[in-house]
Amino acid sequence: MVNLQLDTSNPVYFWKPAEENGHFGQWWPSSFSWEHEGQTFTYANAEQYMMHRKALLFAGPDHPITEELRTGWKTHPRTLRSLGRKIPNFTDEGWEEHRFAIVVEASYLKFSQNEDLRQKILATGKRELVEASPRDRIWGVGFAAKDAGAQRHRWGLNLLGKALMEARDRLAREISDFYNALKQTKIAHFTATNSE
Repeated sequence: MVNLQLDTSNPVYFWKPAEENGHFGQWWPSSFSWEHEGQTFTYANAEQYMMHRKALLFAGPDHPITEELRTGWKTHPRTLRSLGRKIPNFTDEGWEEHRFAIVVEASYLKFSQNEDLRQKILATGKRELVEASPRDRIWGVGFAAKDAGAQRHRWGLNLLGKALMEARDRLAREISDFYNALKQTKIAHFTATNSE
């Protein structure tokens, strides 16, 4: 659920890793771990995580392509994406049901386990995050950053941008909850100390 107070007046556009705000993209090199069924999996980037989860969903844990994606630490994200297109038993309906939650979790893991990235995503405040890929109308908006503003009425789904905003909201809530708990602890301590 994306925050209702979203600021769409000044979007943060991103796409390729080497471009401005590239750290928001799936291909940005940032290792993180995921705990699943008693195992810890470590990924080189969010693309690897997404493709591994896709393979687990459709091919199962024992399929060779699942293992190749799981161990794809040194594999270029483009190659990982291509492998992801070869996953057996894939269905569009099944993927559409699970893809967004998988990428929200990838984004949360990536930004929660790297302090520099956490600060960068939180620094965007309530600004809209937009994957300005001119070639992708599902994960992005289907327009480059220079054209996206004027074409807002024709945007694609921007699922990656929305997933990032959900992850950002979760991170912000965690920080708020932490400080609220800390404040309550200090109040309780102060009250207990002064009542003695």
